[in-house]
Amino acid sequence: MVERRFGDEILRVPPEAAKGAFMKKVKLFSILFVCFFALVLVSCEDSVTGGTNASGPEAALNGTWIYTEFDGWESLESVIIFNNGNWENHINRTPLYRGTITIPTSNHIIVNVTQIQVLGGWTVWDIWDGNHWLNIHLPLPPRWYSRSELITAVSNGARAAGVPESRISDEIRGIEEEFAPVAGTFILSANHLSLTLWGETTTYTRRN
Repeated sequence: MVERRFGDEILRVPPEAAKGAFMKKVKLFSILFVCFFALVLVSCEDSVTGGTNASGPEAALNGTWIYTEFDGWESLESVIIFNNGNWENHINRTPLYRGTITIPTSNHIIVNVTQIQVLGGWTVWDIWDGNHWLNIHLPLPPRWYSRSELITAVSNGARAAGVPESRISDEIRGIEEEFAPVAGTFILSANHLSLTLWGETTTYTRRN
């Protein structure tokens, strides 16, 4: 389980939706984002650095793509910004994931996550101490983390907090799932982009 914490509020992303850029059914838990956005947002639309595939097939996806959903309780806005093979995902206007894409054939796509942003620490959930279930919060510095950086930070912080090695191993597996590449397909039609990953299709609309 990946956590994004905003002050005392938490966004928890289930592992099956690991690639935030293509999440359709992200569950939001106890979120009050509005006041915090003004403090943490940095260039929502211009933060994706250009890649080396300006003339390659990846450039066909260049631009900002938006998907919105309301589940009866919370609104979800997922924005993907593609720039010559690089991508960044914002959930409800908060940047969470960065990575690269490869388009090996005309409608196939391989998605890689290279960095995940941790804004308010990391929580190891559901630790049994023999008498109670505990959640231990690790106050990681807020920044973008690569796979190895996040594994090191979470492992060291968890050991210092007395988290059992078995639970640390669980956290490492979860982080590795977050960064695992995923293959899928896409259909680009005028101002719409349909992405199919994990057998589920999400359709985004071009913003620019």
